[in-house]
Amino acid sequence: MTRIEWHATIDTTQRRARELVERGDRRYDAVCADHQSAGRGRQGAQWLDAPGQSLLVSLILWDAPLPEPVGVVGVCAALATAAALEAHYSDLPPVRLKYPNDLLLHGRKLGGVLAEVVEGVAVVGIGVNLSQTAFPPELEATAISVGQAGGRGVGERVSESERAALIATIANNLRRLLTLWRNAPAELHALWQARDDTAGRAYRVQDLPDQPIGVAVGVSPDFQLTLRLPSGETYNTYYASAV
Repeated sequence: MTRIEWHATIDTTQRRARELVERGDRRYDAVCADHQSAGRGRQGAQWLDAPGQSLLVSLILWDAPLPEPVGVVGVCAALATAAALEAHYSDLPPVRLKYPNDLLLHGRKLGGVLAEVVEGVAVVGIGVNLSQTAFPPELEATAISVGQAGGRGVGERVSESERAALIATIANNLRRLLTLWRNAPAELHALWQARDDTAGRAYRVQDLPDQPIGVAVGVSPDFQLTLRLPSGETYNTYYASAV
């Protein structure tokens, strides 16, 4: 059973989950909120949410061995969330993934993952749009919710029981996928490839001088991003950000 600490409003579930790990407080395996006042995604991007209409959760993977490379945690979390959403919402179209861990539907962002390691414990923040009917003008063309995609009703508050069921499925999926990485990494890579929507997208290479922008070719078996650089060379890296 996944033990969840619930909040109506919090700055970020990720901050609270880190605090629990730093204190060694093992009463909870997840922190979930109706609304975050300071939600952030990867690269510090702001995460906007309508109260009660999103899944906003940080999982604490107590005692779970960290994979090598550790970034595989985020990959597994994205896969785990995609599978959980499809299991819970039978009318949802297949969820696609953009490297390293964005969830997409119809080319629009459905959700994302932010994975960190705190004192040797993986803390995984997950945000998914569930019942929104609309988004702010600056996101209207790029965001989507489960409801807008026809997977569930729109507009209403998402119950704690619905979110708790999703969280439990994601957590179980995530631990299973981390085990799969240790025992059969090729199978995990195949699961990613079946959902991959990365090729052809532009990324800034953060570990090369001048940080050139390359075009994604694919994702390697060790989950590095393979990019074609402006020079025509290919380059594998864990350190790239979408542009």
